[in-house]
Amino acid sequence: MRIPYGGVAFFDSGIGGITVFAECRKRIKDEIFYYYGDNVHAPYGNRSAEEIYSYVDAAFARFRRLRVKGVVLACNTATAVCVERLRAKYDFPIIGTEPAVLPAAKLGGEVLVLATKATTQSERFQGLCRLATLRYPNARLSIVACPDLAGAIENNILTGRHDFSQYLPAASPNAIVLGCTHYIYIKDVVARHYNCPVFDGNEGIAKRLAFTLRQAKKDDFSINGRDGQPLVTTARPPQNCFLGSEKKRNLLVFEHMFAK
Repeated sequence: MRIPYGGVAFFDSGIGGITVFAECRKRIKDEIFYYYGDNVHAPYGNRSAEEIYSYVDAAFARFRRLRVKGVVLACNTATAVCVERLRAKYDFPIIGTEPAVLPAAKLGGEVLVLATKATTQSERFQGLCRLATLRYPNARLSIVACPDLAGAIENNILTGRHDFSQYLPAASPNAIVLGCTHYIYIKDVVARHYNCPVFDGNEGIAKRLAFTLRQAKKDDFSINGRDGQPLVTTARPPQNCFLGSEKKRNLLVFEHMFAK
């Protein structure tokens, strides 16, 4: 199968970014999408900044060879740790993933932010929290690193039998922020556990991507097969690539979206 050029790439440290990918598909039609999930090195949350950068940079080098229109860095941890470094190196637009701290803080009260260790320790994330506190002084942020939650989701989400509530801290917040795209898979579990609004940043990412593509005006990236028809470029891995009991493999998906 020939991989087409000139699409939009999504990257995450595993399957979490598929939630971002799905939200973007709702808004953006007639587009080539690439999804790269680094299952081999997932989860990223407890890795060093240099490790994280090296894994993301390797994927971005592949995206550059595909002449992408842009990349969605659909990973809170990677965004927090190295998005600026990537933007300095690559000339295509890079849309990062930020925890929805500001929308949650706007409500006021106790705001519990769940994120990975690497995200909570990053200066980018800490700056976002300082901004939220200054802008919404009635909000009280409580930041909790969940070192095992993303891995548990990566390994167990398809089984339907895992108790994810055991990874959630004891608290009585007025709002929850999911600071990792993996956590969105258990958004309903979190909402039931805390009985309060739960925020994630996927809708905002989709809006930013749609705006970026409109601004770029790169409609000349028409990918055609030899017969002049658009290439059908869908490739999906077997489900067991998601399961911890199987040998880990990187998830790579290509999909051509057709205009209705």
